[in-house]
Amino acid sequence: MLGRLARYIERRWDFLNMLKHVRDSRQNSTIPTSAIFLSVFGMHSIRLGSLNGLEQQLQIPGRWEPLVGPVKPSADTVAYAMERCDPEPLRMMLANAARLAKRKKAFKRLYPDTYWVGALDGIETYKSKKGCCENCCQRNVGTDEKPIIEYYHREVVLQVVGVTPACILDEEPVLPGETETTAALRLLERFHTRMPRFLDVLTMDAFYLQAPFAKRALDLGYGLVTILKQENRDLYRDAEGLFQITTPETAALVNGTAEVWDVKDLTSWSQLGRPVRVVRELKKYLKRERVANNWVERKVVEDWRWVVVFPDGQQPPTDIIRRWGHARWDEETRGFGELTKHWHLDHCYHHHPVAMLAIRLILYLALFLTSLFFQRNLQPEIRDGKTRLHLAGLLADDLVRGGVASFWEKPP
Repeated sequence: MLGRLARYIERRWDFLNMLKHVRDSRQNSTIPTSAIFLSVFGMHSIRLGSLNGLEQQLQIPGRWEPLVGPVKPSADTVAYAMERCDPEPLRMMLANAARLAKRKKAFKRLYPDTYWVGALDGIETYKSKKGCCENCCQRNVGTDEKPIIEYYHREVVLQVVGVTPACILDEEPVLPGETETTAALRLLERFHTRMPRFLDVLTMDAFYLQAPFAKRALDLGYGLVTILKQENRDLYRDAEGLFQITTPETAALVNGTAEVWDVKDLTSWSQLGRPVRVVRELKKYLKRERVANNWVERKVVEDWRWVVVFPDGQQPPTDIIRRWGHARWDEETRGFGELTKHWHLDHCYHHHPVAMLAIRLILYLALFLTSLFFQRNLQPEIRDGKTRLHLAGLLADDLVRGGVASFWEKPP
């Protein structure tokens, strides 16, 4: 299975050719950068939870040589190399893999759509009351009289949503003293330079409803769908007044109904300097859940509001706006949720800002390429009824078996 994965990503996704561009700043190194990268990639692919666990695996004779080559690194060597790794080639590998997947039509739509949508959101990947580095943000989790300083890392992540498999495109750390939108603008500028036509729309939470961020994103050519929450905003109040005098449309849900309002040409967001559109969805449905060993149904009411604005004044259908608004949760579930629960996203492999970034970028690449392999290369008889965690275990089994000179057709 592992050899099959290696040959698949080598032939179909140009993996080894992209690997040639990965570099670090070590001087007179005896262990090649490719061995470091492939060790970390293999660690993520079989879901190992630490560099020490990886080192124990690498010390077993004949087990990892077919994947990483004859010279294997220690945990300290991996950490040292990751500190000095250049993250730009890793970002380029992610971009190239996503671009190839789009060209090969490897993405499957979760609903009919002609737009490509990305979700922009922040995630906290590290926190500690003891360990800190130069890029750690700080906050007081105690009281003013007895402050307790907590150190943490937060990153802004861009992911394609509304499609499967999950594909994270880029990440940008939030530096001490700056806001999430500042980091998000750096990410967008870099991503747009590299892939200017990959995404059409950005969907975001209410924190990104800020005029400087929205103006720059619109200048870059992205349509914006942003949650509207603040009831003290003029835009919120004006939209609410129009909702009261407008007859909503009714949409049928699987287990309920939704009332939908769509008001256009609102000028209450004066800082933006252009009219916007507000879509509201009031969902009422029955939710079935297990409580005290009994199945019960309860009525749920959800009130969603989104601010919609496009740089060229496009007016996509209301139904697709609702889908984009809810698609933002793909990043929370199939992105952050799966990575945290099954891929150790919240584990700090080595507390150094560059090493943490590089290891996560390799993690995102492993998530995407193994998902493509499971979805497109394995026959239904092999993968039906099995989780990707089980399939990752099959990859680890091949390391135990050994018996091959190399998993790659053309070893790096």
